[in-house]
Amino acid sequence: MTIIFQVFCALFSGILTALAIPNELYHLGSTCLAFAALVPLYIAAKGAFTYKRAALVFALDALSCHLLSSYWLANFKDFAVFTLGASAFGTACIEAMAGCLFVFPFVYKNSTFYIEKKPFNYEPYRVFHFALVRVIYEWAKSTGFLAYPWGVLPMAAFDNKVLAQSADIFGVYGLTFMMAFGAGTLAEFALMTIKTPFEKDFFAQSRKGALRRNAKCLLAMLSLAACYGTYKLGRFTPEQKTLNAVLVQQNKDPWASSDDTDSLLISMKLSEEGINEFLKNGERADLVVWSEAVLRYGLPHSLKRYTFYPQEESLFSFIQRMDTPFIIGGPYIIDATKNKYANAALVFDRTSSFKGYYGKSHLVPFAEVIPGVEYPWVRNCMDRMVGFSNGWTAGGQYRLFEIQGKKCVETPAVKIVSLVDQAEKPNATVRIASPICFEDAFPDVCGPFHKAGAEVFMNITDDSWSKTDSAEWQHFAVASFRAIEYRTTLVRATNAGLTAVVDNKGRVLQSLPLFKSGYLNAKIPIYERQETVYSEYGNWFVHSLLILAALLALLKAREFRRPPLRECVMAELERIEF
Repeated sequence: MTIIFQVFCALFSGILTALAIPNELYHLGSTCLAFAALVPLYIAAKGAFTYKRAALVFALDALSCHLLSSYWLANFKDFAVFTLGASAFGTACIEAMAGCLFVFPFVYKNSTFYIEKKPFNYEPYRVFHFALVRVIYEWAKSTGFLAYPWGVLPMAAFDNKVLAQSADIFGVYGLTFMMAFGAGTLAEFALMTIKTPFEKDFFAQSRKGALRRNAKCLLAMLSLAACYGTYKLGRFTPEQKTLNAVLVQQNKDPWASSDDTDSLLISMKLSEEGINEFLKNGERADLVVWSEAVLRYGLPHSLKRYTFYPQEESLFSFIQRMDTPFIIGGPYIIDATKNKYANAALVFDRTSSFKGYYGKSHLVPFAEVIPGVEYPWVRNCMDRMVGFSNGWTAGGQYRLFEIQGKKCVETPAVKIVSLVDQAEKPNATVRIASPICFEDAFPDVCGPFHKAGAEVFMNITDDSWSKTDSAEWQHFAVASFRAIEYRTTLVRATNAGLTAVVDNKGRVLQSLPLFKSGYLNAKIPIYERQETVYSEYGNWFVHSLLILAALLALLKAREFRRPPLRECVMAELERIEF
């Protein structure tokens, strides 16, 4: 197989993957295309017999997919060199290492110093190995300080709620495995009748049998996932409590002005409209939520400022008049003397008293936090490159907000008509976790919130800087799996989109259109807390595959083990013809 053909296949695979996940053409993505997207990559990788060639093929796949699907990262102010350039390079490096892992079992050493023996035949397991490597790659790129969980195959299943239900067992990586396994099986089927120069007769004998087994395994996985998903979607989950919330989407460019006057006035106007709409329907708003970074001046130092500001009506006077608790995105000053500021969700009660905050814990690398910023040469370098040498400080503590909600009273079989004055329906508190920005994309953030007792994930974010629909849909697609993994309602209040309410099965209950000012009067269902396999054991599936990959490496190393000198000498003597 020529290098030109392999490069073409790798690039084509990246293009197909970018088309499969939510994009400008298909906002919801395509599950069917995701099962075929890696077929060209598999074909190219199968003809790569060296680590260098395999690394190149896999790196080109990652690079093309990343640049085509996440090109909007270049709109992140002056940080395109990091947000797009560094992320593309890092993603390509990770998949290049995955390429080396893929060809590892199929590279054999030839040396007269090793006793000739028939090596273990890995060929029938190549498709399984391809899926294993893909899972490890997507997990590696989505974990840790430099994590970037965009551009992964499960995003294509955002609109396929039947298959997506398996996320409460395997996380999103069960979908990755199925899609990669399906692509490998389709590729083997396409190659079955084609005589290729890189096929060895020793391996070709088992191709048909392996293909049949792979096809049966794929059919079994899809059938089980479909049955499980149908069961989960059809199972009724009663609501224990409800929360009436006004979600404000002001659609204001945060970088257009250094002042927050316009954002405040728009948000206040929309909030009042939403609260009044609840009142017209005979209900009361329990909470108002504004998006990330609406406030520009850090609390608690600026509490006095917002007592008199804006001039038309101060923020705190407005909250008192609305008589409703607020969650507002803004900076919190942890330690002014050390320049420690948190990107925070700030909580105010109905009297406008500041009650606390949650500081974002997973910061955007090289944009919100700069590694090594304590060193002068790092600060000087950043100042020269982007005019920025400081960042946010991680909050360091998970905090839940307790809001008064309403209990759902089941309709009894017998109704008693009483002339006695009836008390109001009993109220109940709702514990809210408020992941900020892209934190709702990370199980490492939402998992601890769930274990701490969170009953709803209330994300506040501002992706308006992307200026593209695909960026908003991709973020929403990634975040929606948290609702399924933890069987917990997900609510998103954003600056420009996608503001929505997602139930514990990943279904969108309410939403607002992208890049339009408005408010969403959300009737948020609160379900009984469930402990899923994923919430209990996390990425156990990925860890199992990592252990299996390690065992495979040991088995391969055993084949390459140099035998004792006596055995080498005896083997050479047996070859001598007298």
